Amino acid sequence: MPIICFFGPDGSGKTTIARALAKEFKSRGFKASISWMRGTHTLASLLARFFSKFTTFRSSDNPYYGISIPSCMKRLWQLMEFISALPVLLFRFMLPSFLGYIIIAERHVPDFIVWVSVTTRDENYLKRFEAKFMLALSVRADVRVYVTASEAELVKRRCREVDLKFLAEQIRLYDVLARFIGSYRVDTTGRDVDSSLREVLGFLGFR
Repeated sequence: MPIICFFGPDGSGKTTIARALAKEFKSRGFKASISWMRGTHTLASLLARFFSKFTTFRSSDNPYYGISIPSCMKRLWQLMEFISALPVLLFRFMLPSFLGYIIIAERHVPDFIVWVSVTTRDENYLKRFEAKFMLALSVRADVRVYVTASEAELVKRRCREVDLKFLAEQIRLYDVLARFIGSYRVDTTGRDVDSSLREVLGFLGFR
């Protein structure tokens, strides 16, 4: 069954649109499941929590865990993030698809790549072999939708304080990836859920 991949910065409306789409599919008699992937998973997540207890690692590079990975460890950390993400792809996306579910990803591979690139401050991460491997998987998704909004709108929608530099870099990378993988684009600035959903349904060939 198809995998529909939403990606974009926090606050853009990915989750809201994904839930509305899942509800729409179920009303039409389809089996639909919402899945997601973060930037930091399993082993990498546990280590991030552990590192956050030490002053040496405390910083704002990773705003969710409040840590920064030292330069000497960045490459190892990127590989650990990659390895930690593989089981997520298998069990949250590929397996349910084989079982006959339409998979709606409210976060997917592009979100992972942007997260690792920004939190490790590696502008060349998109050229790393694991990023290229993940992008190849992303292209295999049946429908790819880049959900975004203006920077001012994204700041307004977030519940916590926003690092504007972090956000600007995220948006820049998302724009690059969206063009590279040939995704549709939905700008939710000043729009309600229904109009965004109708646009996505149009991409999918539904009326």
